[in-house]
Amino acid sequence: MSIAAVKGQNITIQNAQTTGNGDALAIPPGIKRHTFYIRGNGVIGAGAITIEIASDHDYTGTWAALVNDLATPTTNPVTVVSSAEVIYRIDGAFTALRARISTTVTTTTVTVIYRGED
Repeated sequence: MSIAAVKGQNITIQNAQTTGNGDALAIPPGIKRHTFYIRGNGVIGAGAITIEIASDHDYTGTWAALVNDLATPTTNPVTVVSSAEVIYRIDGAFTALRARISTTVTTTTVTVIYRGED
């Protein structure tokens, strides 16, 4: 499923999940600042999220991992932390973004919320 990003609005793209690609985001041209809130919903045994990009939000092939030294944190995939929120920020013009669970989340779930700004 894909969702159109709306500037200034929080959008849940992984909702209490343990595996999966999550919802793809169609990014309008006006959104240049991207924040992902990666929330471990309890005690995490393992788990990681990879922020990925593609040329189209409906692309069905393998998406590319977002690699950018200017991102905060610079590591991608991002480890899911027990009962905490990790914030991943990146600036740039993108067409499509998603937060794929690249390492299965064990013992609980993860929620990922996206927010775009100009």
